[in-house]
Amino acid sequence: MKSSLFVAYLHTVILFLLLTNISFPQEPKITWGEIPKSDLEMKSYPADTNASAVILYDRGESLLDDNVEMNLNRHLRVKILNSKGYEWGTQEVDLYNGSSEEKITNIEGVTYWLESDGQVKSSKLSSKDIYHEKISAHTTRFKFTLPSLKPGCVIEIKYTIITPDVFNARGWTFQYSEPVVWSEFSICSPTNIAFSCVTTGYEQFVIRDNEETTQIFSGEAESLFHTKIMKCRQYRWAVSNAPAMREEPYITTIDDYKNKVDVQLMGYSFNGMVKEVMNGWPKAIEEFLDNKYFGSKIEETSKARKLVKQITENITSPEQKVKAIYNWITSSIVCTNGNRLYADQDINDVIDSKKGNGAEITFLFLSMLKCAGINGDPVILSTRENGKIQTLYPIVSQFNCVLAKVKLDSISYFVDATDPLRPIDLLPTKVLNVKGLVIKKDTVEWVTLASNKKTYNVAISNLNLSPDGSIKGSIEDYYKDYGAMIGRRKMKEKTGIEFAKESFDANKTGIIIDSAAVFGKDTITVPFKVTAQISLPNYAQCNGDIIYLNPHVINRLSENPFKTRSRKFPIDYAYGRSSETIINIVIPDSFEVKDPLLNRNFSACSDGLSFLRYFLAEGKKIQLRTKLEIKKSLIQADFYSTMREFYEKIVACEQEQIVLTKIKKAPEPVLEQNNKPATAIEPVAKTEPEKQKTKIKKKK
Repeated sequence: MKSSLFVAYLHTVILFLLLTNISFPQEPKITWGEIPKSDLEMKSYPADTNASAVILYDRGESLLDDNVEMNLNRHLRVKILNSKGYEWGTQEVDLYNGSSEEKITNIEGVTYWLESDGQVKSSKLSSKDIYHEKISAHTTRFKFTLPSLKPGCVIEIKYTIITPDVFNARGWTFQYSEPVVWSEFSICSPTNIAFSCVTTGYEQFVIRDNEETTQIFSGEAESLFHTKIMKCRQYRWAVSNAPAMREEPYITTIDDYKNKVDVQLMGYSFNGMVKEVMNGWPKAIEEFLDNKYFGSKIEETSKARKLVKQITENITSPEQKVKAIYNWITSSIVCTNGNRLYADQDINDVIDSKKGNGAEITFLFLSMLKCAGINGDPVILSTRENGKIQTLYPIVSQFNCVLAKVKLDSISYFVDATDPLRPIDLLPTKVLNVKGLVIKKDTVEWVTLASNKKTYNVAISNLNLSPDGSIKGSIEDYYKDYGAMIGRRKMKEKTGIEFAKESFDANKTGIIIDSAAVFGKDTITVPFKVTAQISLPNYAQCNGDIIYLNPHVINRLSENPFKTRSRKFPIDYAYGRSSETIINIVIPDSFEVKDPLLNRNFSACSDGLSFLRYFLAEGKKIQLRTKLEIKKSLIQADFYSTMREFYEKIVACEQEQIVLTKIKKAPEPVLEQNNKPATAIEPVAKTEPEKQKTKIKKKK
């Protein structure tokens, strides 16, 4: 009775996840080897003119075999439109080889194309073109490339992945970097084996249903089930005409937004015995605390106590003790791999070797806090690049990182001590706006990691414009908080001139960096600053007595970062941003400003974004000030069109020019032949009568 109730409960949970049966168009009737001529004749894909390939059909079917192993059968058909789509002709399949070994079988592949006479030709995949390589301790990659790839061809592939461990049953991804006409996934299991199936994504499932069915077993499965014909339940999902999921700006990872189904074994019931594989988060937390590679590593040792005593000598404030321990770890211990959930070394080994992975450094930090009488707890999470987690079921494999939570005077702080270039109050970008689980006894606490810090940037430029349109001058570029952290990290691999070239986009703008100097690259408590002497030959457009000048010489937004017309997922900046640019330009003495720029001030997303431009012209000096502020680190997709318009306005503003005209000189006075001023000549009316009188007297 208990067994049937348990399984009924498990299936009820899955039915809850499915909500209601949704069924729209039926799946297309696709038969292996039968390629419609219309698919071969297709030249482009009207729904996405940027597509280099189109996934015509992608079907996955997962079910148990007679050896009680999960079989995932895949049938894939792709239209290749141009040479960029050739990458779909090369397939890679990663198999797990740990406690159990996955296998791939029944690999087939065919390339079809049309000859000039309209005949359909084909070429089959050869077994010699299938090879594998070991890419990690527990992963083997199988790889094969189909023959005769050419623009316009259609490729068809099928294979089976066998997973011996039912606990690691594979899920399905419905979207890729190219558009998908039809993608479908189903999983079928006996009613006494239950899986959790969690769906994510922004596209509507055109099929989302489940039904009772039967499956005939033999061999080991028949012995286990004590019957040949087993009652099963099949769950099925499909998407139709799904858009391509290409990289876009300001996201976590593109995989977070694709339509997917994640599958996890929940439990099973055999011979009256019930086994719950997923026991809830309290049980998962308890297992973490008891794990010899996790909770057992957070311990006080005599070596750690002695070290803490030296580090915190003469320090009484708990907050200052935390900072002292943090500073010692970041300056003394080298992080070998930041994204790790478990530790191999003990605390003493990390202290002695002066190196450790991210988990080992976090456990060392928590252990040293414990030695100092300060409480802290580990927090497990999935980094932005690793993808978002679901909190419905305790699937441990979705976590890949651990950091520390420290509580001082009822205020909680999150600390990651793996980076010497980052101060204690600055979380790594990889964990911002992600959800974490606090590993603490008898508590299930979910936290969202965010930062009140921004990236601050102020650039001040003093420039001189020559009559020929060339510009020379200096730039001082200041960075604080996240901007400073990023700058210091880049400077580890670049010279000052290389950093300045990248910062001012020299390859695109044509700015020549004549010299550069960097300040604060080794001290995380001061702003990071770059100074540079620059020149820009032929920058302004000269046309006789007129000069057209765009005063946005540096930090100009030349194009909108948001290219697509619509977006269904959020804009994730990770942290706030404030960027201010001040440009002072001295214009030539012989020119004056005829047409100045207008001041601009606009905002978007309920003032979450704002842009300001102020222009001033006084004599031979002009000044341009711009400020872009992003106050919200996460903006929902509903505001996407508004944001896109906001950036379009900025691009338009920063393309505007001022007009300088040559000053016209006053007309010069007319001169006599002796070059005396005309005003010095005596009036004729005054001298002529006197000459006449003299002549008359002589005549008498």
